[in-house]
Amino acid sequence: MSNTSELDTAGTGDAIDGADLQASIDDLIALADGMNADMEQAADVDEVRDIGRAQQQLHSTAMGLVDRQIALLANEAKVTAAHIDAATRYARDVIAQVKQVRKKLALLGELIGFFSVVLSGNGAKMVSAAVALKKALDAGTA
Repeated sequence: MSNTSELDTAGTGDAIDGADLQASIDDLIALADGMNADMEQAADVDEVRDIGRAQQQLHSTAMGLVDRQIALLANEAKVTAAHIDAATRYARDVIAQVKQVRKKLALLGELIGFFSVVLSGNGAKMVSAAVALKKALDAGTA
C-alpha cells in the first residue's frame, strides 16, 4: 500500500467488518502473549511495567476489532481487511525477530498507532500510516 492511486475508491456505505480482521486480531494477541518471555527476562521494574502496558494495549486493540464495523470515508482509498491483515502480519514477523525489548516496545507502539488510524476509516490516512509503519519496522531491524 504505497500509493493510494493503486487502490479503488471507497463509496458510501463501504466498510471493513471486524470478522474479516480475524487474522489481525490473532496476530495482535500472539504479539501480546509473545511478550511473556520478555517479561521474565526484564531488566527492571520499569521494563516489566512497560511490557505489561504494551500487552494490555495489544489485547485491547485486538478486542476492539471484534465485531467492529469500520465505516470507510467515501472518496478515499478503499483499504480492505486483506490490506490491514497483510500489514499486521508483516509487523508480527518483523517484531518476532527483534531481540531488544525497548526496540520491540517501540515497534509495537507503531503498530498500535497504525490501528488507531485504521479505526478512523480514512483510507488515505490508513495508507500513510501503513507506509510509516513499514518504514519504522524496516528501520527497527537495521
